[in-house]
Amino acid sequence: MLGKFRVFFQRSLITGILATLPLIITFWVIKFLFDKFSSFFLPYLGMITRYMEVEIHIYIQKIISFIIILILLVLIGVAAKHYIGKVTLRFVERIADKIPVVRSIYSSIQQVVQAVQTAGGGSFKKVVLVEYPRKGMYSMGFLTRESSEFFNKAIGEDCINVFIPTTPNPTSGFILIIPKKEILDADISVDDGVKFIISAGLVEPEDKKIIEDKDVS
Repeated sequence: MLGKFRVFFQRSLITGILATLPLIITFWVIKFLFDKFSSFFLPYLGMITRYMEVEIHIYIQKIISFIIILILLVLIGVAAKHYIGKVTLRFVERIADKIPVVRSIYSSIQQVVQAVQTAGGGSFKKVVLVEYPRKGMYSMGFLTRESSEFFNKAIGEDCINVFIPTTPNPTSGFILIIPKKEILDADISVDDGVKFIISAGLVEPEDKKIIEDKDVS
């Protein structure tokens, strides 16, 4: 009896941890970002409140500071899409490239950001399946573009470039140049493909037909 209760307790505890873990991690990340962002303008807000002789609760000051940061990020994002913003960013990059230590740090962070953007699906066309690393074993990959004439002539067939990501970190992986006839269309969205990779295969994409049947019923 005691053994059955111990097994029941252990299984229930593990199930409870797995069920609440995504929520806990999400809360921790949001709290971490809020604490970091909201603290940036606190000294300046404190100076303003003292100058104006106004009492504002510290939590309200954090919210104001956080909102200011969000507005600034949105404005920077808008500016970065236009000519002046692009010129300014290139100017900052040139300055950072001339400072030895800053150059290494800035370049590394820039590569990580670009990799994350790519993993998010911004540069991927579709999700495909390829026989890799051997025949009879399939890997999920992302079609990036059709191969250039240089590779097509070298291989002797029309090929496409496929990025095979690692799991659970999809920002690293392998680039394969594969003949078109050897590619299988997975017929799922890039977002579903990324979720499958990040979850190490735990979150599988659902069949579109099954989803449609469920919606009809």
